[in-house]
Amino acid sequence: MHSMWPAATGDEFARRRAAVQQSLRALEVPRLVLTSQDAIYYLTGATCEPLERPVLLLVDAASPDYRLLVPMLERTHLEKAWGVEPAGIHVYREYPAPAGQCWTDRVGELLAAPFLFEPGTPFEIAELFLRAGGRPGDVLGPLRLVKSPWEIARVRRAAKYADWAVMKMLQASYFGATVAEAYAAASGLQRKMLREVPDLDPLATKSIAAPWPAPLSAEPHAVPPFRMKLEGGPHVALALTRVNGYAAECERTFFTAPPSAPERERFALMQAARALAISLARPGAACHDIDAAVNRFLGEQGWGPSLRLHRVGHGFGLGNHERPWIAEGSTDVLAANMVISIEPGLYEAGHGGYRHSDTYLVTPEGLERLTTAPDALAALTLGAKSLTHRVRAVFVKRALGMHARLVRGVHVETHASAQPGAAPRNAGG
Repeated sequence: MHSMWPAATGDEFARRRAAVQQSLRALEVPRLVLTSQDAIYYLTGATCEPLERPVLLLVDAASPDYRLLVPMLERTHLEKAWGVEPAGIHVYREYPAPAGQCWTDRVGELLAAPFLFEPGTPFEIAELFLRAGGRPGDVLGPLRLVKSPWEIARVRRAAKYADWAVMKMLQASYFGATVAEAYAAASGLQRKMLREVPDLDPLATKSIAAPWPAPLSAEPHAVPPFRMKLEGGPHVALALTRVNGYAAECERTFFTAPPSAPERERFALMQAARALAISLARPGAACHDIDAAVNRFLGEQGWGPSLRLHRVGHGFGLGNHERPWIAEGSTDVLAANMVISIEPGLYEAGHGGYRHSDTYLVTPEGLERLTTAPDALAALTLGAKSLTHRVRAVFVKRALGMHARLVRGVHVETHASAQPGAAPRNAGG
């Protein structure tokens, strides 16, 4: 665990701490206990992979400094966390530990009722907190909804990398290309970030970029096998990026064969639903109302909930999915400097899916699109297989053990493994 924030970001972290303490005072609760990686990262800039060793951050409504309970092996690293003095770092023995030296023993020395803890706290820890006089309460969620200029700059950076990955996949795609070829073309994203982000934190950085071929594109959370081919129908290229903690996404429906008249109509309908959502999204708009309007519009065209599958959009920040939820039933209301996706989709089993997704900043006037990959049908109907495609296909197949050979005059494929490879899971929608 370590802090990757330069000293110049101190004002940003001071702003966050002041907002949390103000919320605690308004709730008349003296302290908050946090256990999630995102929450600890948000307030201290410290990344961690707690595994079986919990890390607890204690925020007091009046104290200027945080306290931490960490495994002994993390103590030196945690001295780099923002807002924590060495005297505020409390340690416990390795897990499991002898009686009296485990984190469950040490935490009792630090907790004093009443206090709040995150609603998503793991059950074992939450049960202990309840016995100690705590109760669940979401303090950070509302504070994270509206982004600071500092945070928006980092989402912009993540959006540029999402654009880059989508463009690489589109450039590598053609009729008959494998998922592996497009996936490999975007696999340089991590190396690109390593070159361009001097303070890159691997624990706070993640990327997923892969194409979902038709008809699997009708299953947004399916896993496309590497050997599946991009042939007829609508495909969806998806890129989710998180760079030093801040996330964005870009998705595009594209074709490797000229779309049929029905396919062009579905693509145009998806675009019309997207334009409707964009026109409604502005400060003061209820997220429920935006999704309901799009649902009515598509329902009138014969695309009911079973063919929609998911909401119009969601928020971005430390995660690729967080509030505000642009969905019927949501109580969220848009405000300037929130960051959201707009991605109404159409899904027909056995045929494919149609979904563009962009990352947007809510501005006083409406929306600013942060991802800028081409979205028109002409630009997303790709050309024929080129020499570059052929060369890339050879290298990718060799790398994955998919090289071809001749056996008694019969052309077959050999595989290094009996188990087909699979691209990462789609987290879109």
